[in-house]
Parts: sequence; structure tokens; C-alpha cells
Amino acid sequence: MAGLQYAGEYQIKELLIHTSSGSILNLTKATQSIDIYEDMFKTALSGSITILDVDNVAENGPIIGQEYMTIKLTTPSLDEEELEFIFAITKVTAREGLDPNVQLLALTFVSPEILRDKRIRVSKSFTDPINKIIESILTDSRYINTNKNVYLEETAGIRKVVCPNLHPYEFIKNLTMEAVTAKNGSPYFFFFENLKGIQFKSLNRIFAEDSIGEFHTGDVVPLAGKTVDHENDFKRALEFQINSNNDMILNTLGGMLGSNTIKYNIYNKSFEKLRYNYFSDFDKFSGSRIDENPIYNNNEIDIFDNNIGSFGDSKIYLHPTNASGDSDTQHTNSTSSYSYVPNKLNEAILFRRAKVMEINNSINITMKVNGNTTIAAGQTIQLTVPITGRVHEKETDEYYSGRYLVTKVRHSFYQPDKKHEIILNASKDSLPKELPKNSKAVEPLGSAGVVENITY
Repeated sequence: MAGLQYAGEYQIKELLIHTSSGSILNLTKATQSIDIYEDMFKTALSGSITILDVDNVAENGPIIGQEYMTIKLTTPSLDEEELEFIFAITKVTAREGLDPNVQLLALTFVSPEILRDKRIRVSKSFTDPINKIIESILTDSRYINTNKNVYLEETAGIRKVVCPNLHPYEFIKNLTMEAVTAKNGSPYFFFFENLKGIQFKSLNRIFAEDSIGEFHTGDVVPLAGKTVDHENDFKRALEFQINSNNDMILNTLGGMLGSNTIKYNIYNKSFEKLRYNYFSDFDKFSGSRIDENPIYNNNEIDIFDNNIGSFGDSKIYLHPTNASGDSDTQHTNSTSSYSYVPNKLNEAILFRRAKVMEINNSINITMKVNGNTTIAAGQTIQLTVPITGRVHEKETDEYYSGRYLVTKVRHSFYQPDKKHEIILNASKDSLPKELPKNSKAVEPLGSAGVVENITY
């Protein structure tokens, strides 16, 4: 890592604010801190910036929450990973006088695509695969008109859909719910923005890519001073916390363990019940993922040989469809030259909702690490967690260690120390080792109790 003095070092090459009055303010040296937020469940980047104002730029600009900010950031040893962004400033959060000659400005910003999204609506019919429809909305000058990198995974089937006067991102989120991959029909799609660009990807694609880095929690106390072992400093967790570890009630009610969909076909007036069982469907869309096991045990829990995934009625969905075989009967007739596919929501919703529940309510951790510009939400990391206690045969926790999906990232750039730190949330939806199983059915309530009818 030639050129790097310490882990977390960064450089602001340029930070300009373009005001609504036409002036351009160079605040590269006045910037105190920058926070940029990424989230797999959000459609755009957001953040905040604090500025030490000694030239009364707040009034001279003026800065009123109607500006654009351009920023260039880089890690000294990763010049090819230089980040260049345009953000829309939406709010002056605070304006505090520190002394007669200095004031502190706090500003909130978002990706400019969000402003564009909130200002316009789409009323149009589309005939294309879902990934092509999304591409059209993102790049069309009438809609989002982004010039950012856009990564779109191929989806199955050609759809004929109408957008009924919706905001662009609202329509895209609806399409994301219905999309399945062209490769194996996986419904685990997410639409979000990270530092790399705008992403429309399935979990299968994310897990098929290499992990972005290796981290360990063995030494969570940062070393004093700035060491020369940069590689190890980047792997070390500065802070580490386990946020949650499975909530049985929540996961049962939310349909993660078992659920049913009643599929009603309005074309031939029939209905079908589709079932989801956590254990039998665990690896249905596993793709390239190997050595992964459920985070729950499939022990029998009653005398009927049920396990915790056997109760589909804990969550029930009702979804209408209009299909004849693999054809959408709304747009297909005897003279049609092509058959369009119906929406797949009735097949996807059970798996997708269960997976979202699994990501949010299974094994979740928060970790602070030394920052670099290669880490982003929607990537995976390898995490090693040591065994707790003094005497053990093994050195690492075999259940908490392994591959994690990074769901949220907060990039914090603190200018006085020239230090970049990352606080990330990550989720683990499987275990590298199968849980030990009780071979006998469990009857936790014991023998039958006494039923006594009392009259007055």
C-alpha cells in the first residue's frame, strides 16, 4: 500500500458548492466533516456536511438549501478508486455562531436523482424485460436522466406493464418486487445506490461476487498512534457489536419460517395455494453459495412431526393473477405473435418477504473499521469472530464467523484528523456448519394437564 501513511487516510481533492445565485464556493479547506450514508433498502445516497465558515459564505452565497455540491475524494494508495460525486443540498440543518468571527454550518444532502424523482411522474406503457424497463426509466431524459454507472442484472421474460402516473422510483420498487432472475428464477432483487453507482441486483449475483475484504474482531481496541502495518489495520474492527440473533416471534409472524399464498386466477376463476417452508426451501435459489446451513434447527417440536417451518398459516398472502399457462392473458390473444409473461409476484412474494425478514432479523452486527473507498453496501465481507472465554479447543466462533452481507454503510470523513472511518451493518443469513439436532420429537409442554369445568 505504497503512498499510505496510516489506515483510514484520505484526501479531499475538491469540494465546491454551486449556489442558486450562480456563485461557486470553494470550501475544500473549510470542511470539518462529511458523512455519506448507503443502504440496500434505500434508493439513493444521503449525507451531511459541517463547514467552518470564517468568510460568511452562508450569506454571501447565499446557502439556503437549494445548492449543488461537487466533491472529489480519494485514498492515497487507491487512486483508481477516486470518488467524484454531485449532491443536492436540501437543508441548512444548523447555523451556529462559535465566536464573532466564526460560525458552524451543517448541511444535509442527497443524490440529485431523488429530487428529480419527487418532481416528476411516469404515465407510460412498457414492453420489455424488467431490467430494460428500469434502464429506460433511469436513463431517459424525461425521467431520472442519470449519468451515473448503472448495474442491471438480467431478468426473466418480457413484460407488458403500464405505469399509472407514479413517481419513477415508486414504479421501479414495484417492479423489483416482481422481478426474477433469468438464470434460475430467484426473486431476491434489490434496487439501491452505493458509492459504485445505481444497482439492480439479486442476492445470488451479490454472493457470486468476491468478498470485498476480511475483518476480525480479536482486537477491537485501536492501537495507539499510527502504525505501519496498514494491511492488518484495515482488517481490525475498531468497534464491534452483535445487534440481534433471531427473533422467533417476529420471524414466525413475518413469514420467514413458513407462509402461504393464495393465488387467484381471474382468467379461469381458479385458485391455488402456494406454500413456503424455511427448511425445505432454504437452498432453492442457492446458486453458487456453498457450505451454508439454516440459522434455525429443524427439530421436531410436537407429536405431529412438525418443525418450526411447518406452520404456513402464520402468514397468508392473497394475490390475483391473469394467466393461462406461461402467458399473460391481459395482452395475449389468438392473433398475437408473441406471448408475454404474467407477473411473478404470487411465486416470488413468499421467498422475497422471507429473505428480507431473514436479512433484518437474523444475525446482525455493527462494526467500525478504518475506511477506504472500496467498501460499499451491497457487497460481502469475511468476518472472523474469536471464541469467548479462556480455554477452548477452537480459536474462532464457528457460528458467528463467516460471510456477511453489508446492508448499511456510514462513511465518516473527519477533516482535522484526516481520518476516514466506516460504520457498517452486516447480516448473516446462514451458518457454515449445521446446528446439532435432537433426534427425538420434543414435547415442551409435557404431559396433558387437568381440564376442570367450574359452575356457579
